Amino acid sequence: MRDDSGKRLTRRDARKLETHSQVIEAARRVFLDDGYERATIKAIADAAGVSAGTVLNVAPTKSALLILILRDEFEMIRDSVDRLESALSGHLRDRLSALVQVILEAQLRHEELFAAAIAHTWLLTGEAYEEAVAVMSSAWGAVERLVAKGIQSGELRSGLDAAETARLIEDCYTGLLRRARGEELDRSVASALMRQRLELLISGLSAR
Repeated sequence: MRDDSGKRLTRRDARKLETHSQVIEAARRVFLDDGYERATIKAIADAAGVSAGTVLNVAPTKSALLILILRDEFEMIRDSVDRLESALSGHLRDRLSALVQVILEAQLRHEELFAAAIAHTWLLTGEAYEEAVAVMSSAWGAVERLVAKGIQSGELRSGLDAAETARLIEDCYTGLLRRARGEELDRSVASALMRQRLELLISGLSAR
């Protein structure tokens, strides 16, 4: 057996990787079934069939487990968005809306995880905050690239910073996700509201 770099793994290394995967998958199930706040290290250990100490060897805290899970989730979302990006055409607003809708649909499918992540980032500072935000923003690269193209083509105002504009869209999106969770909005309503918000944003950022 080999790792991602092609290096041959010892049996001990292979067992460690298998245990790591078991713990992460168990944490994902417990978070989704019980909710992040109610989940405990013991419950995760029981679900994985390991000791609590083994869980803490994988990640030192429950929040660290959440970040590991989200890294995998956001990588899958990023891959989906990147594939869609190359196939899009038409008005910038419609292309941006399509990308954001993919992110929204993916996150609403695992709402409990992403709601926990958003709430969690409010409590973080320093390096922990930066790590969490970096993971959560990893799916937004295609949006930033599309914004940059809009600036270059003249669809958006010259002088805009593509990274900050994409961050503005992400912040608007995160606010909607909080609202959808708090008001228990269904997916169709949340999607319609996101399209409305994007139209307002693009209208304000468009070249005159």
